[in-house]
Amino acid sequence: MKKITSILLLPILFLLAACGITSEVQKDPSIDLNNYKTYTWLEKDSGKSYKDFQESYLIDRVSEELNKRGWRKVNASDNPDALIDFDIMIENELKNESEPVYSRPIVRYLYNPVTRRVTTVWYPSQYLGERSYSVPYKSGTVTLNIVDNESNKLVWQGWAETEVSNSRLDNESIDKIVKSIFKKFNR
Repeated sequence: MKKITSILLLPILFLLAACGITSEVQKDPSIDLNNYKTYTWLEKDSGKSYKDFQESYLIDRVSEELNKRGWRKVNASDNPDALIDFDIMIENELKNESEPVYSRPIVRYLYNPVTRRVTTVWYPSQYLGERSYSVPYKSGTVTLNIVDNESNKLVWQGWAETEVSNSRLDNESIDKIVKSIFKKFNR
């Protein structure tokens, strides 16, 4: 019984593993991120003097991940090793989906003159092909940039994308995205 249960749970585990957020990272191969110990956040030129809840939560989560790796946040006047920037983008996108199309089953009644009986003949439905269509959805992308303070050169960039239900990323989505990006941090 345990063997059957484990066999039935295996496809469910593969399905759940496929639902994770994938992230991408680009890095300057000549730079070792272990040499960086201090950082500060670059200020956005948005004209507002405050950060909204989404931006504040993202900054807190990224700062926690950097602190776990031994990085320390300092003021811009303390000459940090790295400058960190982020971008949050919500886009309307289309994903293509398809579903199989089948014919309707048919029932025919045929009269047999030899036996003088009516017989029922059932023709099952047949596969006709695929019907493709586009479904609109909102895609949320978070991009993190690490810039070397001395050379003012981009040394690391990580980004991840997920489907969002409204026009903002919720805290759970931000958590998943940040974890996904930082899994590839030192690669």
